[in-house]
Amino acid sequence: MKLWIGKNKHAIAAFLLSFCCAFLSLVIFIILGDGVFSLSNDYNAQEWSFNMFASQAIKNGDIFWNWNIDLGSDFITTFSFYNLGSPFFWIMLLFPIKSIPYLMGWVYMFKYAVAGLTSYLFLERFSQNKKISVCCSLLYAFCGFQCCNLVFYHFHDVVALFPLLLLGLEIMMQEKKKGVFALVVFANAFLNYFFFVGEVIFVIVYFVIRFLCEEWKNVKRVPQCMWEGILGTGMAGILFVPSCMGVLNNTRFSEKISGIGLVVFDWKDYLRNIKALILPAENMAKAATLSEFNWYSVSAYLPLVGIVFVLAYLMKNKRTWLKRMIVTCFVMMFVPAFNNAFVLFTSEPYRRWYYMLVLMLVLASQEVLEHRKEYPIVKSGVYSLGMIGVICLILCSMDKENIEIIIYRPVIFGIMVAIAVSGVIVTCLVTTRMEKHMLPTLTACIMIVAVFTTGLTVYTYRQNDEHGSSQDTYHNVVNTGESLERDVLPYRYKFWENYYNRGLASYLPTRNSFSSTVSSSIFELYDMLGEHRHTIGVNGPDGTDELLGAGYFVTNYEDDNLQEITSYHNGFQQIWVYDIKSLPIGFAYDSYMTQTEFLELSQEVRACGMLRCLVVRDDDEQKVDGVLRHEAMQDEKISVDKKEEYIEERSEETVSEFEYDTWGFRAEITLNEGKYVFFSVPFDAQWKAEVNGKATEILNINGLMAVEAEQGENVITFSYTALYCKIGLLISLISTLLLIAWCVIIKSSKKEKRGNK
Repeated sequence: MKLWIGKNKHAIAAFLLSFCCAFLSLVIFIILGDGVFSLSNDYNAQEWSFNMFASQAIKNGDIFWNWNIDLGSDFITTFSFYNLGSPFFWIMLLFPIKSIPYLMGWVYMFKYAVAGLTSYLFLERFSQNKKISVCCSLLYAFCGFQCCNLVFYHFHDVVALFPLLLLGLEIMMQEKKKGVFALVVFANAFLNYFFFVGEVIFVIVYFVIRFLCEEWKNVKRVPQCMWEGILGTGMAGILFVPSCMGVLNNTRFSEKISGIGLVVFDWKDYLRNIKALILPAENMAKAATLSEFNWYSVSAYLPLVGIVFVLAYLMKNKRTWLKRMIVTCFVMMFVPAFNNAFVLFTSEPYRRWYYMLVLMLVLASQEVLEHRKEYPIVKSGVYSLGMIGVICLILCSMDKENIEIIIYRPVIFGIMVAIAVSGVIVTCLVTTRMEKHMLPTLTACIMIVAVFTTGLTVYTYRQNDEHGSSQDTYHNVVNTGESLERDVLPYRYKFWENYYNRGLASYLPTRNSFSSTVSSSIFELYDMLGEHRHTIGVNGPDGTDELLGAGYFVTNYEDDNLQEITSYHNGFQQIWVYDIKSLPIGFAYDSYMTQTEFLELSQEVRACGMLRCLVVRDDDEQKVDGVLRHEAMQDEKISVDKKEEYIEERSEETVSEFEYDTWGFRAEITLNEGKYVFFSVPFDAQWKAEVNGKATEILNINGLMAVEAEQGENVITFSYTALYCKIGLLISLISTLLLIAWCVIIKSSKKEKRGNK
């Protein structure tokens, strides 16, 4: 044991120092929250709920179709982006679900520590002084990207494992070891499919610049890189395949950047990019400068040192692979087409690849720090101060001239500038004037700034929390649904303020959620209703609740116009539950209109239009024409005032029995004649349906489903095939077996060669 510790003492130090910084940054807020770590915005609204929900779903076995995700969604597709592939999430599965909000702060510390460890393992391959690599690992673990993205808990998983991807590539290329690269590719692809796509782009650029440009004969290693990359991705197929299939139709990813937007950013974006390198990160919900808020993760600041070492490296080295890599990254920062390639060319200019850039900046900083006497550190420090001064001058002069409000929070902006300026000065003094204790002094200063900037970001985020304390937020988000009946399907709950995932936290069926990865058919539904759903479930026009089976309204205020079912206190506030005269998930239609006719209706009456008639796609009209009567509805024929009348008509024939599980559902309904039975369940190509034991076609009704049924009693069965998951599992098994076989063959071949010698 002592021998192992001695051999790995620097790696252990990198882990422990990062954990120590994270502990000092977060523990005070955990104490203030009586054990619960909270922030605001997406962290409070999503991360608690998502981790509790996913844990409950796995323990219940609801891992295919899950009825408690919005209107219902594929569990793997929905949560593979957030936590399913994360080793940090699987650690929490060992604990009771109610303890998860209390664990997440400590797991956060562990993520920071792992980021410090993995970055050290990559950095130390390029350094002769492992102590310097330990110091520089702090720059990566506590960079600005980590700070600003504190509200995105799952982003830190990606940052923690990414260095392993480049480390595996280095081991394959430098040591010619087989299989290691495939394993790290698997780890990152399994962790998060969306970030992995961006990482693949970065690794390709890294490989070309690092190996091909340096030595062209490395081109013969391309097949091995591709082979191991394919095997590693294939091993992650069980999550990767269904996730990618689910994303293809998601409207968030179908809106692509185009035109002049491919070439030119808004002028503010150029300032943001420069500021991202020279100033500490800020609260994205209440940004200090350039805009009141910005959710694009625009920060790449290295604590204390900023870009002092990076500028010094770029000024001295004329031709190195690392300089070419950094310059290439800077070009990608400032050209929209290159920047958005990391997010599949979506229209929003996310900078969620900056942690990859940061690792390159840290590598350059390590090189300068190790050979600091050879680099113009003071000169680069002067340039850094000059850049800070110019940015401040631009921002302040714009405010002064009243061109546009640029500095929204002067105090926070002043603090950031003070940190950046003092950091440059301290960095230059310590590295040029100190000799004997330079490294421990610099490491200590980096740790102080890391703790302060991380803690300050946590503090500013917490100021956004409308409830004022962790426990109040905890009870509001986590405990609200605890007292509600669980088995209410074929009806659903609707919670006030769609922003919060109260239903997810309590594992209840709801008609809305705050998630951007729910079934793509849900996005289609709201688009048809005339209200675009981005990340948060929308109310929709009048009649949407009744159409979607929202039979129970849960709120924090009394409403004399609704019928009260019960009320209770959730630990923070009084909660009322009201009955809504809603339709169940399944009911029948005797008339239809085409989708073209439906879209001619004004937005205000579209939900009522769906209550009145079955809305079929134009191509499906001939399928229903012999069963249902056609009614060409115009606005004057559809009225919100007649909503109760439409509900009464649909209530005459509804499902009498409704049984469900993760593999589908079974419903019984009695009809006075042949009709179509509609289900407010998202359409998915993986659904198969039978009516009275006979396979039948499922129609896509504005993103929901309907099937033809006969006169009399009908037993309708929908089976969720989870086809993409099965395909992904098969690919995972085949890829794993191929990797094992390949490694065994190579090992046997090496033994045979040694034996022949």
